[in-house]
Amino acid sequence: MPNGTIKDIEERYKYLGIMQSNINHEAEVRHKAITEYKKLLHQVLCSQLNARNQVMAINTYALFVIRYTAGIIKWTEEAIKETYTATRKLLTVHGALHPKSDTTRLYLDRKDGGRGFKDVQQTVKEEAQNIKAYAASMATSDKLLAEFQLSALTMELRPDDEELDWHMKPLHGVYYRQIFKGDDLHQTYMWLNKGNLTANTESLIMAAQKQVLPTRQLQTKIYHTRDYPRCRLCKDAPETMQHIISGCKQLARNAYTKRHNRVAGVVYRSLCDEYGLNKPQHWWEAPGKVNENDRATIL
Repeated sequence: MPNGTIKDIEERYKYLGIMQSNINHEAEVRHKAITEYKKLLHQVLCSQLNARNQVMAINTYALFVIRYTAGIIKWTEEAIKETYTATRKLLTVHGALHPKSDTTRLYLDRKDGGRGFKDVQQTVKEEAQNIKAYAASMATSDKLLAEFQLSALTMELRPDDEELDWHMKPLHGVYYRQIFKGDDLHQTYMWLNKGNLTANTESLIMAAQKQVLPTRQLQTKIYHTRDYPRCRLCKDAPETMQHIISGCKQLARNAYTKRHNRVAGVVYRSLCDEYGLNKPQHWWEAPGKVNENDRATIL
């Protein structure tokens, strides 16, 4: 410190994982954090975790490298947008997000019908607010934190009552507007919290609910790549998701019956477990006409 001044630090060093010299090297730290985030996201998506646990791992394991730097370096809108783009791209590559699917349900809670991903922008702002709140609480006893509080940027969080109104969209919201008329939404969305589906299967179900699978009706009315919207099997009605699931005469002959029996088989095996009855070893085996013991009889 010649003449009472501090020399500029020419060589860079790390302090608590943040690259510094006489300033924070924000651009380098952001680039490194995004690169590490992509790497961890890829690792999680390549794992054998089910869809729900994959999302939990991404929110805690991968997103942590972004969260750690929040409030210390400035995260620009461009950098945050890059994380969104990278997330959607990797999800699509690994089959966890349909290419035509709406992205708003990614960031809704699973109890509300979403996928449960953490919002990167909201995470960054929350962490910055937490640091600022801590500085404010300690500023009276710490002069350095008092100076920090004066220079800290104000971060505005998204209001709690601001909802992602995917259900109001003309195409993607059709499913929600149908079930909202009287169904128990808690029970309807329970499969997202209790299920053991792969990310690919969950993505496919979500895409079907949002009406983005390539049905002939969609290709005719939206994409304009086809002139004939009628069902390719029965030829009687427009080929929509609702028609395929429950309205096609051709599928009613076998596919709907098989689906019914598969669901009934789950109920049957649960009753066998509850009353101590013997049950088929494999789910595809048909049960006998009568199954009984001293506690119960199932026909």
